[in-house]
Amino acid sequence: MVEAKCIEVDNRQAEVTLTGSPARLENEQWQALIALHRTLRHDHHDSLLACHHPSGGPALKRLALKYAMPARMWRHGIHSFLELLRHNLPNSYENMIAFIYLAYPMMALLYDTVPAFGHTWIECLGDLARYRMATEDEDLKDREVWADIGQHWYFQASQSSPTMGRLYHHLVIMTRKSALQKLSLCSKSLCVAVPFRCARESILTLFDPILAGRSAHLHLKIQLSAFDLAFIRSHALLFKRKWIALKPKARSFSR
Repeated sequence: MVEAKCIEVDNRQAEVTLTGSPARLENEQWQALIALHRTLRHDHHDSLLACHHPSGGPALKRLALKYAMPARMWRHGIHSFLELLRHNLPNSYENMIAFIYLAYPMMALLYDTVPAFGHTWIECLGDLARYRMATEDEDLKDREVWADIGQHWYFQASQSSPTMGRLYHHLVIMTRKSALQKLSLCSKSLCVAVPFRCARESILTLFDPILAGRSAHLHLKIQLSAFDLAFIRSHALLFKRKWIALKPKARSFSR
């Protein structure tokens, strides 16, 4: 019943947002929605703990997977509402921060108490850190802290699932200081067994300003040496299948 209510509320508010108008909710209404989604997370948490109780048998342990409880908890208890808050920034800024600070400890607790779905909790923790990093525009120190936290979780996730291109793309987003590292992670994201096609857009944001001859230092906000710039440019040319026609210089031979 709580899940159905969360789905109904999120869908209704998302439809309003898609029309181009903000949700225009009062602070008390945002707080009520935060409390509703917190209730759903707590219900899932209690159910997951019960399903994985040491005294439970195999049939009980299979229930969480059978009913996709971890995925439903993330989708309906956290992600849908986070997207609603994101689309209503900056008016929803304070409530979004409060919601993330409530959800993050819950996922960390599940990571410790229900290790059977550890790979799911790790990616969820990375996603929450990414949302927190993206909402921080004023305190650059906090932004860097959350970027490091997100990198930590995504790196763990990529270690346990090295064939998932989506995880390498998440690391691309959290990497802000090394253009070569961005290039490496984008390449992995596209070349693994389960590639993430959206990584093509990310790698083009690295390649396009360099190929266009614009200042890579200003556009990327990353200091590039001449060698690094040439290295990335060569990969950009190969990636976009461009070839430079080298015209031979005319020579005059004197007798």
